[in-house]
Amino acid sequence: MRSIILGGSGRTGKLVIQEVLERGHSITALVRDPSSLTAHPGLTIVQGTPTSMADIEKAVTAVPEQIPSVAIVTLNARRGSDSPFSKPLAPPRFMADCNINLMAVMKHHGVGKLVVLSAAGTADSFREVSWLVRLMIRNTNMRHQYLDHDAMDEEVKESGLEFVLVRPGMLVEGEAKPVREWGNQGRGMPIMAKITRKSVAKFLSDAVEKKNWNGRTPVIAN
Repeated sequence: MRSIILGGSGRTGKLVIQEVLERGHSITALVRDPSSLTAHPGLTIVQGTPTSMADIEKAVTAVPEQIPSVAIVTLNARRGSDSPFSKPLAPPRFMADCNINLMAVMKHHGVGKLVVLSAAGTADSFREVSWLVRLMIRNTNMRHQYLDHDAMDEEVKESGLEFVLVRPGMLVEGEAKPVREWGNQGRGMPIMAKITRKSVAKFLSDAVEKKNWNGRTPVIAN
């Protein structure tokens, strides 16, 4: 199986690439800087940006005899610092517009499934996160990224493609741990629930391989 990933040079994206390769699959990564990834058998690196539909087309067709069957998105809108409260540097619809480009190319080439890294608190899961998280989303710079997530969520659902929109709790570093699912909206999930990036990478890779979560928006935490 071959996948294509947007956002593969990020912290979670690199772990997804590693996990997919360890499972014996092939993957194509579209990245701005090819030196950000280490060459590996099964990994095809294509230089470009997800804001360009032509670059996504180039990545999807990079191995003509093996068009990807699944697309994975682990994009994150750039901020002034690693703090979620810092000023956004990316355009307001960065993630949503990149997904629009990707979905158009997917449909043209018959790539049928899209697995997206979203976030707990997006769309209909907003009402299920704690009052503190809701306050932060509404009243800090976090709102910009969540508006982008909300737009992406709606447009993916309306695309007609098979999709999985994975909504993790707070991302932290650490080894992979058992993952607990909290339905599609996150009802009952603890306040400030966390999950390691390696756990998310494994879950995303499971969603690539399996149909268990097709058409769903699983909220996950450790």
